[in-house]
Amino acid sequence: MPKIDDHQDDPFENLVLDEGFVKAAEHKEASARSRMLASRWRKNPPKDTSWRAPVVPLKPRRRRRWQLPLFVVLAAGLVMASMNAGKIHDWAFSKAPGAAATEPAATKPAAPPLTASPTAAPPTPFADQSPDLQHPFAGSPADKWPSGAAGIALPTAKPVGIFSARTVAKDEQLVKGFLTAAYLDPKTIAGAYPQAALDLLAPDSASWMRKMVDHPTPKADAIMLASRFDPKVAVPVGDVRVQGEVSLAGDGDNGLRIRTDFDFVYASHPLGSDEVERTIARRILTFRFYDPNRYQALPAGTVWIENVDGYTGDQLCGFTSGYLVPYFQSSADPSSSATAAPSGKPMDPYDLSTVPDSKAACSLDSRN
Repeated sequence: MPKIDDHQDDPFENLVLDEGFVKAAEHKEASARSRMLASRWRKNPPKDTSWRAPVVPLKPRRRRRWQLPLFVVLAAGLVMASMNAGKIHDWAFSKAPGAAATEPAATKPAAPPLTASPTAAPPTPFADQSPDLQHPFAGSPADKWPSGAAGIALPTAKPVGIFSARTVAKDEQLVKGFLTAAYLDPKTIAGAYPQAALDLLAPDSASWMRKMVDHPTPKADAIMLASRFDPKVAVPVGDVRVQGEVSLAGDGDNGLRIRTDFDFVYASHPLGSDEVERTIARRILTFRFYDPNRYQALPAGTVWIENVDGYTGDQLCGFTSGYLVPYFQSSADPSSSATAAPSGKPMDPYDLSTVPDSKAACSLDSRN
């Protein structure tokens, strides 16, 4: 008969309730809050919430880079301001309400360049005024004349001889270039070698002028071909005022003549003094352009001087070695071989309606 054992085996005796066992369990005990809500909803079920609008995710706001257009506007403003600095200055200091003008604006020459031969001497506006370093042309007709090359007006080009209107226009520009280099170049006026003018002359004319510049004599110097102040005596002041005309004509041999007749008015003061004197250089030149079919053509870009005439107002008498030497009242003994003051029959150096008398050496000026 089988033995009866009062002690039965425990099926959970060797069971180990570790963490892995707990996580693998199929049934998990609800939390206290879940059991409470379940008990409450059995009696009072929750209401339907389908009326609520669906949740739509918001799109991220686009960040606008406002700095870039602002920078562009500021940059454009700075550029416009730099291009109109003068106008802004005038507005700020002269035209702004309540602002007083610090100094009067410079008066620009009012007389236009000549386009025809004058019939009378020009008037003198404000003849009672005297020149000074700030207003070197006050009290003379030149005070209203054009400045520099602006006073050299060229006539309308037309066919002359064998030359077409287009060729004549080019020759006119060559002539104007020589006048500018010989009588308006600041370095030349201050006493420098007139190389720029020499470079524009045909070889024969250049050789002739160079000889008079390098080796001047009382009967042959280059004072009529280049305006140069003696740097030991005079210092140029301001710009150069110009008035005169250019005319075209045939040379009778199928070629072209260009005649120029100008007053070049300079202002200067002696070394160590603020006295201002004006020098009026009347220069009459004839340039000739030969028919290349009959004569040897000139090198391109050069001119041939056929004749030179003129007069110099307010210039010391005697040999000045090709320099302009004004007659300064404060310079009793200028460092030049010319020592005599002008004398003889007075002449008006501003009168372009008459041809100066080349035999009237060292004449007095009726006005300066």
